Amino acid sequence: MSKLKTKSKLSLAALVAVLITVLVISLVHEPWNKYGQVLRSDINQYYAYLPALIIYGDVRLTFLEIDGFALGPHFYPYFTPLGIRGIIATYGVALLYLPFFLIGHAYALLFDYPATGFSLPYQIMIQLSSWAYLLFGLVLMRRLLRKYFTDGVTAIVIVATVVSTNLLWYVTAEAAMSHIYSFFSITAFLFLIDRWTERPSLRDTILIGLVAGLIALIRPTNALVGILVLLWKVGTWQELKQRIVLLLKKWPLILTMIGMAIIMWLPQLYYWKLISGQWFFSSYPTSNFFWDNPQLSNVLFSWRKGWLIYTPVMVFTLIGIGLLFRVRRQFFWPLLVFFAASWYVISSWWSWWYGGGLSIRPFVDSYGIFAFGMAAFLTWAFRQRRWLMIALMIPFVFTLWNGAHNNARYFYQSINWDANTKRSYLDGFFRVKPLPGYWDSLEHPDYQAAKKGIYQLEGEHDDAPAE
Repeated sequence: MSKLKTKSKLSLAALVAVLITVLVISLVHEPWNKYGQVLRSDINQYYAYLPALIIYGDVRLTFLEIDGFALGPHFYPYFTPLGIRGIIATYGVALLYLPFFLIGHAYALLFDYPATGFSLPYQIMIQLSSWAYLLFGLVLMRRLLRKYFTDGVTAIVIVATVVSTNLLWYVTAEAAMSHIYSFFSITAFLFLIDRWTERPSLRDTILIGLVAGLIALIRPTNALVGILVLLWKVGTWQELKQRIVLLLKKWPLILTMIGMAIIMWLPQLYYWKLISGQWFFSSYPTSNFFWDNPQLSNVLFSWRKGWLIYTPVMVFTLIGIGLLFRVRRQFFWPLLVFFAASWYVISSWWSWWYGGGLSIRPFVDSYGIFAFGMAAFLTWAFRQRRWLMIALMIPFVFTLWNGAHNNARYFYQSINWDANTKRSYLDGFFRVKPLPGYWDSLEHPDYQAAKKGIYQLEGEHDDAPAE
């Protein structure tokens, strides 16, 4: 076998290695054997469509009047103006759960498990769904990166993205949260857009529209990826003009994209109309964005949950976005604009720390896009003189360890879900389990004040309001 062919398998080996890592961690943790560990919290809100429709045949949820826990102990319906119980989340995640739910449901019926939607077969299959979508997302991400970067760089990015970021948590311990499903969907969208910009086709047009609709159904704010239709691989003003001309010339395809996205939303609109009498209905009880008070600094640097503190390898992704201007200029403006827009939107949500979780979890959704930034940094670093390359790689490797270590600390609760401080994080930095006095060092956020856009007691600044 030639040296070139051997090298071309590095990224494949990396993909297999990270999947094995995820499976081993999950098998050790076994969340499906702990009641409610897979289907709990926010996951119940996404999942509720499936048992409500397929098991109970009642999307109005009247069966909850008889059994208030039929959709799990963490399911919290809202009441519409018609007095009907409704599901808070849109149905996007449930759609991706569906094939796995059906297998679990069939197994429960065939082998005498409770066919309630929450017994062991359902727990295992929903956990398995997250692994499947991780695999699909990584395969597409690998194909994209290998098109523009070396196989070795691609391999490192795959390992770093899975093992050294909060994505690892959201595909093992809290695997059924929406983030891995968004990661797959957004990476698929990017893959299709990349191909469409080179050769527009009706097939890819239809797929782009359907995937775009799915992305918005999983998490409406992720509809921001739509700007990549205009900007992807646009590095100069001349290329921007050419893209605009292309979109205008292909207007029937653009209308088809929009039409496919609308088709994806029709079941959701019908559901809202059925339970509320309105085609468009805001189902989230607290959906405040404070656009004039984005917590930009806190989202990146706060000791409470700052993205670059608890997922430090992403520092090199941001450096890489800047380096793209030299390494792969056609990706510089798309990534810069997309990151800036995402950062602003994420920072404007009333709970900028996003409740309980490891680091700023909405960023996980876009790791397939941010992979280009990390790849650009590595490409640039490997082109430097040996001494400089080593000097650059030492902190990079440290952040790889630190990100993986943070996942372990979060599992053992020496990183808290929403109340970290400088003291709580640094005092036990090299340890996994909490030190004595750890719980006294935490500062829980004031959720009621945050709903009004008032942020205080952030990190170590006990007496000063945050920005």
